[in-house]
Amino acid sequence: MSVYCQAYGRWVESEKKLKDTPALLRTPAGYVQPSPWLAISNKNVELMHKFMSELGLSPVLRSRVATTHSMGPRPWEFTGQEDDELFS
Repeated sequence: MSVYCQAYGRWVESEKKLKDTPALLRTPAGYVQPSPWLAISNKNVELMHKFMSELGLSPVLRSRVATTHSMGPRPWEFTGQEDDELFS
């Protein structure tokens, strides 16, 4: 998981740098080339995608995860009956 966080941090940093610099740069010889920050950003997006699938975070893999039992009532399904039991 720490590798995913590292890739995310590098992606965020490269995106900040891309906002401050142009996407295309001119070399001293006069050639136009993509910014190195663009390559760093793209590489880290690929890494994050790879790690998401390995961790089971993609939508397809999440749908394959099955739970065997209920963890209890969901917080948004509050019925108020729990308070009655506490105060009786």
